[in-house]
Amino acid sequence: MKYFKILGLLAVAAAAVMAFAGSASATIVQTTTNGAAATPTIHAIHEGKHVTLDSPVGKIECASTVEGKVESHGGAGVPAAGKISKLEFAGCTEGWHVTVIANGSLAVEWTSGYNGALNSTGAEVSATVGGITCVYFTNNTPIGTVTGGNPATLHITASIPINAAKSSIFCGTQPATWTGSYKTTSELYVGKE
Repeated sequence: MKYFKILGLLAVAAAAVMAFAGSASATIVQTTTNGAAATPTIHAIHEGKHVTLDSPVGKIECASTVEGKVESHGGAGVPAAGKISKLEFAGCTEGWHVTVIANGSLAVEWTSGYNGALNSTGAEVSATVGGITCVYFTNNTPIGTVTGGNPATLHITASIPINAAKSSIFCGTQPATWTGSYKTTSELYVGKE
């Protein structure tokens, strides 16, 4: 009889765990605090002097702008995402020229409050100086976090892989470190449903 009670309690506990796992919250993007899921076009401009890509060849510092529309909200455990329509790097220092080959897409997954973790997929940039070209790309690459607000801030701290097949031998094979921050031009909050 004692074993049946224990098995019964274990079955109830297992059912409770499964119910909790099945009710995982979905990530949404909002344009107001506690608002409904929205699909805004997000425009963000580098904050401060520059964003920086620290490569084996040298430090690449540029002004930068990113823009994209939220196309989908996440289901349970799935991030909200959208394609990037504009990714620009300009006014780079030390003679660097950065060309965007592919804009890629961004995904955000809610972490706490109105904040989330950012991932990039399908972006590819070519950085050239003095005849040396280094090509970097993202593939579900964690690139930083977003702090919701008016404006919101995208905090970039990422290790960006190099495409060695498309890059000069002088670029090495190690990822470059991308750092900086972007401010949105309108309200943006990451929430959950």
